Amino acid sequence: MKVQMLILTSAIIAVSTGCNNSAPTSTDSNDTVINESKQITTVNTVKTVEVEPKIKTKFTEKYPTAQNVEWTRYETEPTYIDWELTGWPSLDTTDYAAKYNVDNTEYWSWYTPEGEWIGTVSTINNTDLPSEVNQTLQSQFAGYTVTSINKENDKNRTAYEIKMEKGTDKMKALIDEKGNVMKKKGIENGEKVKEKNL
Repeated sequence: MKVQMLILTSAIIAVSTGCNNSAPTSTDSNDTVINESKQITTVNTVKTVEVEPKIKTKFTEKYPTAQNVEWTRYETEPTYIDWELTGWPSLDTTDYAAKYNVDNTEYWSWYTPEGEWIGTVSTINNTDLPSEVNQTLQSQFAGYTVTSINKENDKNRTAYEIKMEKGTDKMKALIDEKGNVMKKKGIENGEKVKEKNL
């Protein structure tokens, strides 16, 4: 009985001591941490990975001024763009994502394990939109307020994914450089809208 009590007491002390760590030591995608005030916090961490030299070479050739490059495995579709709107191929955990900076702007690029570039995204301001895109916004999305703009590049095109709101209406549109609406989806007048190649 005394031995069982000693083991139980040791286990309680070990658990209590482990709960007082205030910094996460794991590199999982989501770590649950209990800090000293006993609040549970979920910390998102990045699993950086080493990529093959051929991928690094292709990346450096395309983005020679990139700084603070972080390579990760593709795990889930990014939340800052609508992957379905991009029209890019579905990815899996064998693909790579690079997050980096060029001229104080944050970029994300995706590559296959063979080093094939899939696409690149950066966040931009209204003032960086081509005039043709602005004209389309004024004529086809009058009354909407733009909430975010992502510039998307792939080997075939440059386009702009624009999120907008008007009251309870919400819309995402993919517009090419010439102002053509390629795709749009959202809720308009309480109805779901999903259109392609307009």
